[in-house]
Amino acid sequence: MSSPAVAAVILAAGGSTRFGAPKQLLPWQGRPLIAHVADTAWMAGLSPIVVVVGAEAEQVTPALAGRDVLVLRNYRWHEGMSVSLSLGVAALPSSVEAAVFLPVDQPLVDVRFLRSLVAYWQQRNAGIVIPVGREGQRGTPVLFARRFFAELAQLSGDIGGRVLFAQYPDERATMPVADPDILTDVDTPAAYEALLARQGMSLEWDALKGVICDMDGVLWRGETPLPGLHDFFALLETRRIPYVLATNNASKTPEQYVNKLAGMGIVTNTEHVLNSATAAADYLATQAAPGAPVYPIGGPGIREALRSHGFTLTEGDHADYVVVGWDRDLTWRKLATATLLIRNGAGFIAANPDRTFPMEDGLVPGNGAQVAALITATDVTPVMAGKPGPLLYERALARMGVAPEATLVIGDRLDTDILGGLRLGMPTALVLSGITQADELPASPIHPDVVFDDLAALVQAWQGRLQKSHDSPA
Repeated sequence: MSSPAVAAVILAAGGSTRFGAPKQLLPWQGRPLIAHVADTAWMAGLSPIVVVVGAEAEQVTPALAGRDVLVLRNYRWHEGMSVSLSLGVAALPSSVEAAVFLPVDQPLVDVRFLRSLVAYWQQRNAGIVIPVGREGQRGTPVLFARRFFAELAQLSGDIGGRVLFAQYPDERATMPVADPDILTDVDTPAAYEALLARQGMSLEWDALKGVICDMDGVLWRGETPLPGLHDFFALLETRRIPYVLATNNASKTPEQYVNKLAGMGIVTNTEHVLNSATAAADYLATQAAPGAPVYPIGGPGIREALRSHGFTLTEGDHADYVVVGWDRDLTWRKLATATLLIRNGAGFIAANPDRTFPMEDGLVPGNGAQVAALITATDVTPVMAGKPGPLLYERALARMGVAPEATLVIGDRLDTDILGGLRLGMPTALVLSGITQADELPASPIHPDVVFDDLAALVQAWQGRLQKSHDSPA
């Protein structure tokens, strides 16, 4: 089942009269506040993202440069919020089933909050979802289902969508918010200064009950173990923390990964290993007839995963599906065969979108590079089985039996490992030993919870937190 299409409408047209300066441009985590809110909506998977600007639009709009957002200019912003609501709703395509309306001045609203808001709506099929603090105070952002879009567009003045709360009591659902500070807005400079104390990277180490860890660029680079490898597994064993090693690399089988770790002195088994080849084969099993002919591009990982699901591997004379994983022996002939099959109607599935792959001597083309060649040659966009899509992580969570909010994702790529974790509501830790480098972080719309130079630094921080907890009085 596909996820519902939920949009974001960011309300950023106000004149900030109480604050005395454009709140949209206040610095937050190294970027303007309006960019931070847009990034948060994007990381949460909301789409499309509509930003309504008004006062100081000439200054505010450039702060959104390079982001996949639709910026609308509200020339009547002084007439009240209703004009911005009308503009935002009118811009939403018919495919959108609901929209989250976000004020631009709530910097503590994060990805997990937005994902929870959407999940609450899905579970209750409510027309309106309103966050409520412990004392019963209503707050924003608020989610409205499509059936209310027409009425939102007809509001007038500065009352906003709250007028509909009283009109439709049976359509409302109130979502409890444990931390009421999340709903705090920046009304005054004093409020802004108070909220600044909450910004920055943090992680609740004591709450972690499981780990999903990438391998290439985290545990090793090529055939070389990376610092912290042995201490990491020792920590997991000592704390009895379940783990899954989840990789987008589809070139190897789980058994081969187990053997590679054994060669580095780490004992594990295939129950702790998942790759995007397995995710691709799992997905295909829900789409194809049993034993369907499949043309694979990739190494043993892809082939073994498809065989284990009962598919018939072909040499390209005929196939119902083409499945593409990273192939170190890729040739023009393989690309040509795949192109002809896809152009003749075969389904197109890619194990992962990783554009590059980390080796000892640097970055080399990854599966995303060869998939890009096929997209160019066929004009067909494939189904992506690996990260940042949810399937791989969902299977890992099911294996461990741990809730997403208690599972730490460790990875070296912002656009796959970290983004995938954020979109499932998991805490995330980026290590800089693989793909992503420190100088990329300030400009990225993807914000991990914590960043470490490598796995060794992460283990040191985790052990330090455990020691502090042990030493603190009961």
